[in-house]
Amino acid sequence: MNAAREELRSLVDEKCLTVGHSYTLTTGRRSGFYFDCKKAMLDGRCLGLIAGAFLEEAGKLPRVPEAVGGLTMGADFIVAAVIQRAFETGKPVVSGSIVRKEQKKHGAGNRIENELPEGTPIMVVDDVVTTGSSTEAACDAFIAAGYDVVGIVALVDREAGGREALARKYGCPVRAIFRTRDFPRIDRKTDDAPGAGESTAPGG
Repeated sequence: MNAAREELRSLVDEKCLTVGHSYTLTTGRRSGFYFDCKKAMLDGRCLGLIAGAFLEEAGKLPRVPEAVGGLTMGADFIVAAVIQRAFETGKPVVSGSIVRKEQKKHGAGNRIENELPEGTPIMVVDDVVTTGSSTEAACDAFIAAGYDVVGIVALVDREAGGREALARKYGCPVRAIFRTRDFPRIDRKTDDAPGAGESTAPGG
């Protein structure tokens, strides 16, 4: 792990991770740890490090994405930070798209904000992957609109099977900046994360 990524890991641990409480997940199961990644995304230093980490992962994909996107609002800050950093540094990932949770009921009635031309290669991003359901919703919407999903990257993988499920369904590389094993404060013996869903609160 390079110095920038280790600094980001330390900041995510400090700002986003809480342990020792019982959190209810959307499936009704409970978890003994919780990532509220919005706290990192709303910190300027953390967001800059997040942008760098996601751009680094974009460069490892077999096909270079021309866009980055995901489901609101887990992906919103990541998308904005990545495309700004890409523009500033001359990288090709300079367009972003955001999938709404439901179709807009007024105006143009968009489901995807800033919908790009058919065939656009996109890297789909999310803050936390547990079962992968929110990431899956974004991928399905992009594919239906004609995008080519060339990779999926999450800030944190809770190692509950979601990353593997996404890889099976979409047949593309699925990566995570961090996994739960990168955070020694998490005691997996007290958690029922395998098969659990995203938290009912922001994050996971």
